[in-house]
Amino acid sequence: MNRRFVFLRSSLPLAVSLLALLTYWGWRLYQVVWPQRDQALPDLGSLARYLLGLLFLLFCIGVLAYLNYRLAFRRWMHQDTTRPYYWSWLCLFAWVLFEGLQIRTDQEPAFVDENILVTVLLAGFMILYGFIADALQTRRQQQQLIQQKTEAELTALKAQINPHFLFNALNTIYNEAQQSENESVADLIEQLSGILRFTLQDSTRPTISIEQEFQFLEKYLALQRARLPHLDTLHLHTRLEWDGQPAQLPPLLLIPFVENMFQYGVSLIHPAKLELDVTVENRQLQLRVVNTIGSGAGTKTGSGTGIANARKRLALLYPNRHELQISQTDQAFVVTLRIDL
Repeated sequence: MNRRFVFLRSSLPLAVSLLALLTYWGWRLYQVVWPQRDQALPDLGSLARYLLGLLFLLFCIGVLAYLNYRLAFRRWMHQDTTRPYYWSWLCLFAWVLFEGLQIRTDQEPAFVDENILVTVLLAGFMILYGFIADALQTRRQQQQLIQQKTEAELTALKAQINPHFLFNALNTIYNEAQQSENESVADLIEQLSGILRFTLQDSTRPTISIEQEFQFLEKYLALQRARLPHLDTLHLHTRLEWDGQPAQLPPLLLIPFVENMFQYGVSLIHPAKLELDVTVENRQLQLRVVNTIGSGAGTKTGSGTGIANARKRLALLYPNRHELQISQTDQAFVVTLRIDL
């Protein structure tokens, strides 16, 4: 109710302005028509055709501006390498529009300046519409990111049940494992402690380095390898490579795809193959995840929110700078991701 009241209150000035404008126009028409009520009425059909033609023209201009924003502005203006394509397209559009106006005026030299003015005004409206629509879209995306960040922080707060106690307990167990010369258990505890520390602390930052993200993935993979049984029918291959160039990445962006691979790709009965390949070269990230689908995978159920949320984050953080493809067959589930960092 409160949100509805705010919407109605914000719409009140628009309603008053529109009502005042319509009242003024009605009064002006009354001044023209009422004194001539006993005479022949003006040709209202011509007026109606003129108004309809004007509305149709405005509608066409709006459609052109919208299509220009959706098909050209959003595709080319957000990248330095493709931005010249957008301005080239506008020049081509202005040329075609001018030539159309010239044909409409039978190539009369007297209408050249008028046609140039109309072309400039229409092209300027399309440019202005694109920047305004993009600014509004960016604002909506920022609000969505703020909302998602708030929800993530609330979720993290719910999970932070005295993290200092948890870390102290892990350190105690780690020391006991080392004293017992059980290095495998000590290593696992160290990996788990690193994952928890990253999840509770570093994940709250907007971006982290590629090195930090890879360290987190390596700890997670180490725990998964220790959990998996040693079977000849179960094959796990992972590769994480980085060329060393500085690059930033939002934390926990890749882990949903890796978690999905282990959740649905592991089978203790049927042959299973899991592959993870992540490379970062020339500030471009390439990820490929492949896991076989056994007959028992269909019995596993999940909310599917991990990959869905990752898809939304990619759309908000890397618009027109990423490509995500997910395919599934009877034998395998494949995810490929490219991000221009």
